[in-house]
Amino acid sequence: MMRNKNLRTMVEVSLLVAAAVLLSFLKLFRMPQGGSVSLEMVPIFLLAFRHGGRIGMLGGGLLGFAKLLISPFVIHPVQLFLDYPVPYMLLGIAGFGLLRQNRPLGVAAGSLLRYVIHVVAGVVFFAEYAPEGTPVIVHSLVYNAWYMVPEALIVGAVIMLLSGRRDLFEPEYK
Repeated sequence: MMRNKNLRTMVEVSLLVAAAVLLSFLKLFRMPQGGSVSLEMVPIFLLAFRHGGRIGMLGGGLLGFAKLLISPFVIHPVQLFLDYPVPYMLLGIAGFGLLRQNRPLGVAAGSLLRYVIHVVAGVVFFAEYAPEGTPVIVHSLVYNAWYMVPEALIVGAVIMLLSGRRDLFEPEYK
């Protein structure tokens, strides 16, 4: 029985990560300064709410590595981790404790952590893109908020719309 449960979980992780990758290609809109808004975080949050934080973090990390393989922009090995697996892996924290019970808070926490990691990467590795006279931290905060805030709000709304579907949030094979 346990083996069957593990197999189902692995299949769900694979399918939801694949869905997240596909959704990353469907841009709702692109921001003028860069970045775009998609629904790629929805499947990772569903995974975290369904199976908990560990599995959610695994799925997010896999999404980050898939994005790295599909369209890499790497200038430093540390930046590779800060822009790809780490921020998406942190979405999975929505599946831990109180965050799992309070879905809007889980989405907000996961999105905020993803935002923070992208800001750090921007400050450390992309400082030269800050306009002259603009502090690097301000530029990174604004640049990343420009697409992350709308994406987090839209994803949060989608998760709330889906919340009525218990089958999406609770596996039948507990």
